[in-house]
Amino acid sequence: MRKYLIPCVATLVVLAVAWVVFGQPEGEQQRAQRGQAFAQVREMQLKGIAVIQEQVAKLKSLLEETVKGMEAGRSFQDLSEEERTKMRETFTKRREEQQKIIGVIELELARLKGSRQLQREQEEGTKELQVIRELAGKEQAKETLKGIDELIAKRQKAFEDKLAKLGLQLLQRPRSGQ
Repeated sequence: MRKYLIPCVATLVVLAVAWVVFGQPEGEQQRAQRGQAFAQVREMQLKGIAVIQEQVAKLKSLLEETVKGMEAGRSFQDLSEEERTKMRETFTKRREEQQKIIGVIELELARLKGSRQLQREQEEGTKELQVIRELAGKEQAKETLKGIDELIAKRQKAFEDKLAKLGLQLLQRPRSGQ
């Protein structure tokens, strides 16, 4: 018994020391990687905020131009047909520009939310469809099931496309009921 006790204790001591020695750098490395990931996220968020501020400034100036044009100009009824057409074109161009700006802001806001929050919103949006799908399954409504499945797939594809457009990754989590 004593013959085996000393080698066993020695082996356990060596294993304990090795575990401590090799375990330390990996923990530090993981912390460094996490810190680097957080720094990248912060940098992305700051860039997103800068883009939003820039777009808001553009939107504000565009709206101020519109207000100045309306205050300085004559009544729409007093304009000739040519002037009305020109004014409509100007307003249409401004509205299109506003929509582009708002689209950029919405994308940046979605990027700031991050994939986790976007995925949570996506799952909440499909919960009701899943409940309806279960009811259709109980009623053996095959056409309804097919339609709901297509709608869910369409929404999931749109969500994945949005994440790809934003440069975010889909988080893989097990889902209940699927």
